[in-house]
Amino acid sequence: MGVTALTKTGFASIAAIVLAVACGGTPAASTEPAAESTPEASSARVASGKSVSTDEMKAARQLHPMLVLSDGRVLAVGGRGVGVAEGFAGVNAEVDLYDPATGVWTATGTLGKERQDPILFQLPDGTVMAAGGMATNFEFPTTTEIWDPATGLWSPGPEMNSPRETPAAVQFADGRIFVTGGQHDRDLVTVATTEIYDPATGTWTETAPMAEARQKHVATLLADGRVLITGGGLPDGPYTKSTEIYDPATDSWSSAGEMKLGRTLHTAVLLDDGRVLVIGGKGKRKLAELYDPATGLWSEAGETRDPRAESVTIKLLDGTVMVAGGIGRVGSVEVWNPATGQWTYVGDLVETRYRHAAALLPDGRVLITGGVGIVGVLAESELYVP
Repeated sequence: MGVTALTKTGFASIAAIVLAVACGGTPAASTEPAAESTPEASSARVASGKSVSTDEMKAARQLHPMLVLSDGRVLAVGGRGVGVAEGFAGVNAEVDLYDPATGVWTATGTLGKERQDPILFQLPDGTVMAAGGMATNFEFPTTTEIWDPATGLWSPGPEMNSPRETPAAVQFADGRIFVTGGQHDRDLVTVATTEIYDPATGTWTETAPMAEARQKHVATLLADGRVLITGGGLPDGPYTKSTEIYDPATDSWSSAGEMKLGRTLHTAVLLDDGRVLVIGGKGKRKLAELYDPATGLWSEAGETRDPRAESVTIKLLDGTVMVAGGIGRVGSVEVWNPATGQWTYVGDLVETRYRHAAALLPDGRVLITGGVGIVGVLAESELYVP
């Protein structure tokens, strides 16, 4: 789930990016009820934009990060697949590479350790680091791995100080990686600890802990280099309203106030004007909120047509924000316009999905992959074309 190359964000999820059942078993097919509908909602498109199918990944996966490489190709790493291991869907070690120029996925080197919800960033030398996440049998590795695009192979990287599943992470402008919180072990203990990886030294260093332990939260890199942390919590609650900001210059935290709604498994994105848009979360959240670092204040940003949890959010090249999919068999795509503060329904995905991943391609299209659909875990991919 770079700054939010995937979006967990980030890690996101991550995003990033991770996820609704605290590492527990999830049926292959969705058991979520259908999303609430609004009488005004129409099946007709009311704005530009469409989704079209593209090549399938080589491995079906959910809870996986994606990363746009410096050459424009896209890496999809790990996740949870369709196999069964110890009573829950098996965790993937497979890695696939998408070329937007050809529209084709190819398999590349497999991870040394299978991982669900790892963090994923490209380092200044062009290699890629995957760190943390959860492996089979509720194992929480501290190990990291480095992918070399020249060979397509993974090699061991430096170990983190703490195991982390469903953390939130960002990459600073100087290439360092900042990772926060997450679940610590098979007892599903949530932590407040944080650490930074410095590619120049190849080491992880513990940094000041957050004021509050968090998992399934979101980290957003602000324009001034500080980091905004929003929400977090267990999938079934309670959901956290509090937010805080990390200043890497002083290695210190300060409160950023409270959101109107508690949120977990939500998304957030930095806007062109420096504000942060926060969207969705468990509990059928429709209200979006805005944080303004210049004033330190939160404000409302309208409601999405459909509730959004375990969805994907991408800022498009024109500065508008797209959100797609989510729990409840949500297949719709909506776009928020910062000039008007309004949400607009623009159509539907080819595949209804949640726990999927998305990445903005250099040409402005959005690659959407995997997740859980009506028929189970998906290998299907599609392109949203604004």
